[in-house]
Amino acid sequence: MTPLIDVVFLLLVFFLWTSSFERPEADLSSALVLPPLAEITGGSDAPPPLYDEITIRLVQVAGREAAEIRMNDQVIADRAALADRLRQITALGAQPAVVVHPDAEVSMGVAIAVYDAVRAAGIDEVLFAVQE
Repeated sequence: MTPLIDVVFLLLVFFLWTSSFERPEADLSSALVLPPLAEITGGSDAPPPLYDEITIRLVQVAGREAAEIRMNDQVIADRAALADRLRQITALGAQPAVVVHPDAEVSMGVAIAVYDAVRAAGIDEVLFAVQE
């Protein structure tokens, strides 16, 4: 009976040691935003629909190591200032969707750091923009 208990204990330790308790990336609340169909097919005369969303562009400027953060075409100093501005917006009771749009030259680490700053500010819906 003792060897059986030892084997069960070793299996239990093995499975606890090898299991991962981190949240899988697929469970993060994010999605991709595709451009409107009118932009893909060539345009239309209809006015664009109004959305209550915030667009955060990450632009790699030549000669600078860090990417420039632009929230609705306004330059933000850093991620802390971005988080403060978004906290002010959520304090008003608004819960807009935030679209993170990194340029191709911006590293994925910077985009994820901005994503984390937006989530830390209390925004629930964070989307990533893609280009066709």
